[in-house]
Amino acid sequence: MGFVDSVLADARFALRTFKRSPGFVLAAVLCLALGIGANAVVFSVVHGVLLRPLPYSEPERIVTVSELRPQLSGGPVSWPTFWAWRDHASAFEHLAAFTTGGAILRTPEDSERLEATRATSDYFAVHGVPPTLGRTFAPGDDQPGHESVVVLGEALWRRRFGANPAVLGQRVLLDDVPHTVVGVIPGSFDPRMDIWLPLVAPPDARDRRNSTVLSVRGRLAQGVSVAAADRDMKELATRLAAEGPAANKDRTVRVDSLAEARTRLWVGPLRLLLGAVALVLLIACANIANLLLARAGARRHELAVRAALGAGRARILQQLLIESLLLAGMGGALGLLVARWGLDGLMLLAPETMPNREAVALDVPVFLFLFAVTLACGLAFGLVPALQATRWELRAGLSAGAGASGSRGLRSVLVIGELALCLVLLVGAGLLGRGFFLLLGTSPGVETERLLTLHLGIPDSRFFTEDGLDTRLPSTLLDPIIQEVRALPGVTAAGMTSLLPIQRAWSNARYTVEGADAPEPGHEPRAERRSTSPGFFGTLGIPLKQGRDFTLQDTGPGQPGVVIVNEALARRHFPEGDAVGRQLRLGIGVHTIVGVVGDVRQAGLDQAPLPELHVPYGRPWGDDSLVLVVRTSVPPETLLPAVREAVRRVDSGLPVFRAATMEQVIAQSLGARKLVLYLLGGFAGLALILSTQGLYGVISLLVAQRTRELGIRMALGARPEDVLRWVLAQGAILAGIGLAVGLAGALALTRLLESQLYGVSTRDPLTLGGVTLLFSATALLACWFPARRATRVDPIQAMRN
Repeated sequence: MGFVDSVLADARFALRTFKRSPGFVLAAVLCLALGIGANAVVFSVVHGVLLRPLPYSEPERIVTVSELRPQLSGGPVSWPTFWAWRDHASAFEHLAAFTTGGAILRTPEDSERLEATRATSDYFAVHGVPPTLGRTFAPGDDQPGHESVVVLGEALWRRRFGANPAVLGQRVLLDDVPHTVVGVIPGSFDPRMDIWLPLVAPPDARDRRNSTVLSVRGRLAQGVSVAAADRDMKELATRLAAEGPAANKDRTVRVDSLAEARTRLWVGPLRLLLGAVALVLLIACANIANLLLARAGARRHELAVRAALGAGRARILQQLLIESLLLAGMGGALGLLVARWGLDGLMLLAPETMPNREAVALDVPVFLFLFAVTLACGLAFGLVPALQATRWELRAGLSAGAGASGSRGLRSVLVIGELALCLVLLVGAGLLGRGFFLLLGTSPGVETERLLTLHLGIPDSRFFTEDGLDTRLPSTLLDPIIQEVRALPGVTAAGMTSLLPIQRAWSNARYTVEGADAPEPGHEPRAERRSTSPGFFGTLGIPLKQGRDFTLQDTGPGQPGVVIVNEALARRHFPEGDAVGRQLRLGIGVHTIVGVVGDVRQAGLDQAPLPELHVPYGRPWGDDSLVLVVRTSVPPETLLPAVREAVRRVDSGLPVFRAATMEQVIAQSLGARKLVLYLLGGFAGLALILSTQGLYGVISLLVAQRTRELGIRMALGARPEDVLRWVLAQGAILAGIGLAVGLAGALALTRLLESQLYGVSTRDPLTLGGVTLLFSATALLACWFPARRATRVDPIQAMRN
């Protein structure tokens, strides 16, 4: 018989054997399906987010270029800095600057706020993505006075223009300015972006050295590595600092690959999840190995017969491995279904901010991974039991008890390993859970209950006239909207701001304190900046600690500049509590502090409040929208249609978008943490079930193998409670060793969690104590049922058997 024929014969025999043990097969396949399916789900996310190449031409050559300044780790740059880099850097084939924000598309029927990127003409050359239709930016498109053009995203082209090729050359009204459509870019380029517009430098751009608003990407020249480009740019930054103004002092540059820059915040969490789900699969394999060891012991007679008929050790080993691989194949097939359902559920939990989210799918690399994991599992859980079973046959002269004893010892070792791995996962999930609930209990600085937020798309053209800032905008548009909303039944307060708490930190407001020593150029203090309406602080429940709120008069023409600061900024410069009345210089204007408000958390619940200053609303300050905040006496979602209608009554062409309650805003900011917590908690729960099942199986087999001994003990006077204690003691020994090994492993491995924890040490005694109690109680429960069964052994019947 050839090898292939023997394999097919063993497969047919294995299937007949499986029919006689449906319970064993079902338990093994389900255990495998959960482990393999969970691994496939997590790997699909890891592959889509971290491993899949970006959908650009030669993506490894695309980099981000950030300026490192004394007070910041890295960020955008000014126009003069970008021009200097573009003109003098030799490491790049193309270098482009861009900003992201919004633009308002107006049609005779409606208005819509679109996600927009404004970029210099080399932007598409940097990414190397050809258009689906027409062209992208051409040289000169970003120059002042050039015809305004726009490149559409494929999704917008299909949704608003019916995928009509005749869209090329059409004029569309964006931010009240006609633009000519010149091209359509593929949807894979950036699915979250609707349009791309040329970025035109303002007339006074060369004087705006402190206005750092540009993000920069470049395409490396052929043969230039990221490290070489980083060294080249650092040398250039040193030369510019020596030759340029004092503000360039202590500034340097960092060059990162685009893929690394986009996924940096997700590398740690995804590696953590991949490690956790691998532990679950190890536990599942150990569990099935235990089942196979128990089954091999029951099949010793069958295997002995085959050996007596001439089957060698290799032949019997092949048969047992074929059975294991068939089990793994069935588990892998069912795991594929588990992965499909699990991935759908995971993507519902995944935050919208997850990079490359659209690339996460069960595709060919994931199928190959699933196949490899299935094969590895079949060998991993099948090889040791198969070797153990064939070793019994080669030692046929030994007693049956010796083989059973060796199997029992191996099964105990496997269960101890399962319990230890389970404890590692439980400790990790416990620490994350405790930190997450501490985070939820952290005050954001605002009263979140019954607070509705809506973004209003207001183009810069509404803020300015030919003579400059339109000082009438608050009285002609913004305040009428607030008053209309305040008049709605169920509304108790309303206000506006340029940026909500929690959503973003943007410490780009440079200022100096009048009367204080002037800082060195480039070392001016920075603060979060907001443009805020009268009544905003009261609407959000932010306490006014000193002074007064803004009034509508503060926004009027010819009024002196005023500013409200938070306690963090006041403590920084005015520890004596005399902030009100002092003056700050913002740009070329001097603003008097008229109030001090309580601190709010701008960058997230896990970040301390930053210094912050507010100016009266009516100034765009770099934001393309204002946020309307509404305090209600009824569930805020019920008032959303009425609030939209109130805005429409004031200005029917004003887009209202991104409506959410403040509680939803905070929940969205915790999306990544919540995803990691839910998944790790689910993996830990699955590991606890599997390891408990393994412990239960070992103790049950122990009771079954020693039924005769237990009967003799009871016949000689042992009480049921003595038998109960003895059986529980056997389980306690295994659980105790697993607990000790698991705690040692957890204390070593949970250091990997430090970046994910908030307010909790990796050695938190409350978490470790709670996990130990849960683990011990579950282990006791797993041993209790076989122990109770042992106390009901009939001594006479046991001795007869």
